[in-house]
Amino acid sequence: MGNCGVQRYSRPMNDMVRIACVGHAALDHVFEVDALPARPTKTPARSYRPGTGGMAFNAAIAAARLGAAVRMIGRVGCEPGVRMLRERLRAEGVEPRGLESVPGGTTSVSAIVVDARGERQIFNHRGNAIAAAHPLDTRLLQGADVVLADPRWVAGAAAALRWARAQRVTAVLDVDVAPASDLQQLVALTEWAVFSEAGLAAYAPGLAVRDALQCALAGGCEVAMVTRGERPVWWQRRGGTLQRLAVPRVSAVDTTGAGDVFHAALALALGERRSDRAAAAFAATAAALKCLAGPGVLGAPQRHAVERALPPARRPGAGPAARGATTEGCGAGSHRAAM
Repeated sequence: MGNCGVQRYSRPMNDMVRIACVGHAALDHVFEVDALPARPTKTPARSYRPGTGGMAFNAAIAAARLGAAVRMIGRVGCEPGVRMLRERLRAEGVEPRGLESVPGGTTSVSAIVVDARGERQIFNHRGNAIAAAHPLDTRLLQGADVVLADPRWVAGAAAALRWARAQRVTAVLDVDVAPASDLQQLVALTEWAVFSEAGLAAYAPGLAVRDALQCALAGGCEVAMVTRGERPVWWQRRGGTLQRLAVPRVSAVDTTGAGDVFHAALALALGERRSDRAAAAFAATAAALKCLAGPGVLGAPQRHAVERALPPARRPGAGPAARGATTEGCGAGSHRAAM
């Protein structure tokens, strides 16, 4: 269904960053188990809950909790469960009008199994709503300070990223596992390509991390970044040198959604014009705090918690670092967290 009466973002009274999240929304079925089985077997779950998910959907919730004005734009089916998606967005203060139903379509569904250590295994069925989606109406993007897209709805992401480039709006692409041709198309259109390790391997198979980031820069993005679980985040600007940032170490309760929180926090920090390193530190800290809480993105932190957990040198007003600075080092402390 097309969107009628499209309204542009209004500038919030407190000058909040306005983020348009474009991409995947899913219905989740979350099971908690003592341990993930090493071989096929019947495994009893300690708990079960129905929930909401999807890369852009989770990021929208996380960004709103961090203080952004957020609009979710995506495609879903017509099942009764879709109401839960929209209700969750409203409950979190996210504008849901861009989450549109495709007549006759089915919504993505995921089964998420989380063990006692907080590690998870995800089984996903994409549904057909994205494949049958009607085009993105770029009027929904008007007024956004940042566009954050994922690769699940390729046509929608491509339209949003092209709009952002034409309007000189910051664009962040959450690059996870997807067909290489899709990733190549979208990386060429975005300003920031932020990869998971698996996403970087899908984009540039067989290359070492440093070489894969160079490949992404050659592919068209301005900044290529990769999150690496407990190990430091790496990134590089076009024409710059490789940067590294250690991430906080935590005893994870639930890592589900931590990557989505990272992307949301990075998008917010970039919208606030923080330096690359300060933005990465803010994102890494937000993701670490999420790992301490569950379930899923409902454990995403509030902004005050992230600011309080940041090392003093990384807090707003602690001193400007040149955007795109090339000094290497570990700016988020020496502890590490999974993302």
